Amino acid sequence: MLVDNYKILLRRHSRELGRANRDLATEYRREHGSKYRRVQDSYMTRVYNYFALPPTLPEFCDAALELSHEVTQVLPGRLKEYAATGLPRMEAVFENFYQSYEQYRVDLAAWHARHGPTSASTYGQAAARNLDAQYGPTKTNSGIEQTATPASNAVGPNSQSPQEGDGS
Repeated sequence: MLVDNYKILLRRHSRELGRANRDLATEYRREHGSKYRRVQDSYMTRVYNYFALPPTLPEFCDAALELSHEVTQVLPGRLKEYAATGLPRMEAVFENFYQSYEQYRVDLAAWHARHGPTSASTYGQAAARNLDAQYGPTKTNSGIEQTATPASNAVGPNSQSPQEGDGS
């Protein structure tokens, strides 16, 4: 559904999108001269990466699907108008993430101030051993693919490390 709606967006608003792209290229050319394309491409990559931030993908996809339904109803010549209200709703996903993350950092600093910071040394060296984890889909007997999670070699604070228990 999202892809179909995106195709409608591109087809219905090709003139507006083309004009916006040309205007952006003109602005970059004016500011950066003959190197404008490299600078513009670099900027666009950062924009795309921003909108692909892994922790936000579920909420982003939900917002994108909702907006994609709406944009199919936008008449040609009205995309800029719609973008003024639609884009902030998409950006809200990322604003919420960064606000939540900042609150986490504040809460963590308060916790460290009250209880003291923890470190890997609290758990011994073995806590950071799992460096060769294999991720990816695995097949089950039912034919359903499941995401494989790495087996943990990490040793908790009350466990023996492999060196202590196996004589190595």
